[in-house]
Amino acid sequence: MNRLPSRPAALSSPALLPCALLSALLLSPPASALALDAKIKAAARQEFRKSAQRPCLAAQPCFKVRNNYPKLAKPETVPWRDIDYRTEPERYLRAVLAYIGAGNTAVDWQLQKNRKRDWYHAAWMHPVREPVHGLTFERGSRLHELSAAQTRRTNNWAIGFYNRQGATAFAKVWRERSQPDTAAFAFPEGTVSAKLLLTDATDEEAPYLAGNNLAWQADIRGNGQPVTLRLLQVDVAVKNAPRDGLNGWVFGTFYFDGRGGHADYWDNLVPAGLEWGTSPTFTRADFAAGQRPAQGWVNPVAEALFATRAPDGKLGYLGRMNGPVDDPRSSCLACHSRAMDMQGASDPPLFPPFAASRIRPVSVAPNQTYEAVLSAEPVDEAQVAFFFRNLAPGESFDGSHPTLDYSLQLAKGVELWRAWLDKRLAGSGPQPLAPEALAAPAGGGRGN
Repeated sequence: MNRLPSRPAALSSPALLPCALLSALLLSPPASALALDAKIKAAARQEFRKSAQRPCLAAQPCFKVRNNYPKLAKPETVPWRDIDYRTEPERYLRAVLAYIGAGNTAVDWQLQKNRKRDWYHAAWMHPVREPVHGLTFERGSRLHELSAAQTRRTNNWAIGFYNRQGATAFAKVWRERSQPDTAAFAFPEGTVSAKLLLTDATDEEAPYLAGNNLAWQADIRGNGQPVTLRLLQVDVAVKNAPRDGLNGWVFGTFYFDGRGGHADYWDNLVPAGLEWGTSPTFTRADFAAGQRPAQGWVNPVAEALFATRAPDGKLGYLGRMNGPVDDPRSSCLACHSRAMDMQGASDPPLFPPFAASRIRPVSVAPNQTYEAVLSAEPVDEAQVAFFFRNLAPGESFDGSHPTLDYSLQLAKGVELWRAWLDKRLAGSGPQPLAPEALAAPAGGGRGN
């Protein structure tokens, strides 16, 4: 088993926390501890049912959120049950992709119409959803991240969803539609999530997108004038039983490549890679020696296609698995490990600082790309390793806030709920805490 690095002092001692973060930890109670009055509860339940921030558009589809979460899962036999993702990663990924597409591609991802399998959206994302397809803004692709011909920062938007098993965990968090309860949160084994990521990149900027027939109109500018977006990336995640010191989460990514020539866009998706651990002891010296992270698989075809996106020529940090839309200074599992109920505090950073990793974004006006600056000082491997840990089941990334078990969508929904509540409470005076919260330590007593 790999040894986990110790936490940097800046994150391990309350005395060293920034004032704003320390105040949030001390003053912002857990959501379930707030005793909200009837009027605010009624307003919150009404918000819970909303699908998007803005009204639907004429002559366009109208997104309808599906968040009527079931309390019980149904037993099912998944097609990847007998596939070892460590030895047959591509076969495993293909089986997961077929499971996700079944019944969804035929109804253009309107989950309510799927008669094959139940899927659900994350709740409380409506403040940031556009109204046509329910897309939310994703990280944009910087200069050369999609190809050497890309000379502008492109826009990427996405929508994610969970299978019935995963939705039962959402049902527990949102048991009271007026406020979430994130205490002791965990997804059950068998949870599957997926995310479609679409881009406004052109064929010239990303030649492999040619022939893409999943093209959606979306009101990403908020002016009622839709923009065409095309499928670029599909992310998948599966929660298995913990094994070999890992927590069971497996993350994978596909990208669209029209050169496959298939009539159905779903058949033109190519695996970029699979990650079942963050390879926490893997260093730059290992990378320089020609080694590659052991707890993942990266498709060499994908790596070659996106070689211009980062200074190390890899999809993720030092060859770890990541998608073409994602930040090359991280990896899929490392990014999602930060999912927590921040209880009003700022999100933790996504990747190590430049002083540690020696990789930074640089301006190539008016865009950004990345460079490695290795001549000044060596890499601080201890700091870097903190961002690439294999968290144990139930372990929180920062040790202070409740873990949300690798679900950034759940984390965003809880964050947006709290922002709405703070705005509502601003003019109505403080709300009392439930009795059980009065004895709780800072941070709600979770994850300490």
